[in-house]
Amino acid sequence: MTRKPKVALIWAQFSAYHVGRLEAVGRRLAGRADVLAVEVASRSAAYAWPPSGEVRFARKLRLFDGQDYEDIPVLHRWWRMLRATWRCRTVFVGIGYNEPAVLLLSLSLRLLGVRVIMLTASKWDDRPRLASFELLKCALLCLFSAALVGGRRQAEYVRFLGFRRRQVRTGLNTVDVARIRSQATAGENPPVRFSDRPFVYVGRFVRKKLLKRTLEAYAAYVDRCPGQPHRLTLIGSGELEDQLRIQAEALRIAHLCDWPGFLDAPDVAAIMARSLALLLVSEEEQWGLVVNEALAVGLPVIVSAQIGAREALVRNLENGFVVEPGSIEGLTEAMLEAAASEVRWDAFSAAALARAWLGDVQRFAEAVELLLFPERQMEDIVYNEFEAVIAAL
Repeated sequence: MTRKPKVALIWAQFSAYHVGRLEAVGRRLAGRADVLAVEVASRSAAYAWPPSGEVRFARKLRLFDGQDYEDIPVLHRWWRMLRATWRCRTVFVGIGYNEPAVLLLSLSLRLLGVRVIMLTASKWDDRPRLASFELLKCALLCLFSAALVGGRRQAEYVRFLGFRRRQVRTGLNTVDVARIRSQATAGENPPVRFSDRPFVYVGRFVRKKLLKRTLEAYAAYVDRCPGQPHRLTLIGSGELEDQLRIQAEALRIAHLCDWPGFLDAPDVAAIMARSLALLLVSEEEQWGLVVNEALAVGLPVIVSAQIGAREALVRNLENGFVVEPGSIEGLTEAMLEAAASEVRWDAFSAAALARAWLGDVQRFAEAVELLLFPERQMEDIVYNEFEAVIAAL
């Protein structure tokens, strides 16, 4: 009897996003591979996610229970990750390749004959690039056998970094659409009037999100709005919160802004399902999973051109608006257009729902399967259609 191959997927910390992907992989590979879900730590400084729970269809292993990821010494991280995965045939690494522990792990696994696959959402336009540093990356990334990335811009970037003959699959940045829709409709949800739907932001309050300019644009929208303005809900927390609240007071829009703080995924889904449009106009954003979530509940989006999800998930003037990052006038006009007509908003919402499948966890599971079993490439009609859409962008 042939033993099933053992496959591991590693992230620093699991959120609902990761659990959804892992469960989709476990379901898709059932009977053909044993899936090991490796979570390095319970918490991290970067994200306020609650500790993750069960991962169905996979065996979950948390390496450092009750600890922050950043507090674990590099060599301890490397050794525990290696001990957990060295018997696997293939290991998918979802921690940044800029971390020494990840490079040590990748080198160690390759020397042991394990196939190592890089998971990355990085793209060329995330930040200014130095040619010398990019060449160094090319050398370091020879440790990886293949790559699983978000979309077209991410694929182009890793091919530039040396993955010209190695497999590159898209579909990394996905969410469990069915879960989000279920959460959005759970409990009592009376119909919401169009006039009561707020603009909504979901994320950290940090500089790259350009929230100060978002508030300026919202204030301009309020001044130019022909009737009662739609409110603004800002979900999240971060270092700029106090400054943003002071700015809202100075702009005389504080009475129209709601600050519910950091919310769990079900509460976020419920609010988005009752909102007018998602605002995400960052100057740097590798992907922006909240865009996937918005489409899952039929919420139109207003995003900047820097958002990594923009090409795959957003069709300008169909399910949302694409603006230049930092353009207060562009964002103001987009908000005015989003609020101008309930009939047009209904069409945008329907288009958002229709495109949500491109950001679903099944695309991630299909990509993982094809990296493990490439002979199935011609059989997977859905993923082939997905790749055709991404390639055509």
